Amino acid sequence: MRLDRRLLRSLRRAVRLAVYAAEDAEEVGLARIVVEEADLDYATALAVVEAVKELRELFPHKSESWFLRAAVRSLGVREVRGNVWVVPGFPELGDYYSEYVVRFSGGKYSCDCFARSYGYVRSARICTHVAAVMVYRRARRRLSAWLGDLY
Repeated sequence: MRLDRRLLRSLRRAVRLAVYAAEDAEEVGLARIVVEEADLDYATALAVVEAVKELRELFPHKSESWFLRAAVRSLGVREVRGNVWVVPGFPELGDYYSEYVVRFSGGKYSCDCFARSYGYVRSARICTHVAAVMVYRRARRRLSAWLGDLY
């Protein structure tokens, strides 16, 4: 899977603002940046921006790059079955494999990248594949609340 540079650029701007802007920064403006520069619908863009802001509150010491990679990856997450997701790999983001499997069990997330080279480091620090699923789930929850049966 190849990553569209326009999408990456627009998400980078939105994530940078979401991560570093004042707490009362308007999510609507951030979502408009993504919508105008990438091929995403407004509701999805707004849901992803809000999900990233929520993740920032959970992980205040993570880098801008961490949030950006999670946001980009979240757009390609596929739910396989309850509590199992497939996250696309992007060579542009340093991924070696084309897909990663994330599971949620016993109150914890795990990614199959944990079983690969340097996996012990990623498991201790929360990899961006897991973060992508967290963004995806939060964004879907928002979309379901906003759009109800339409989504």
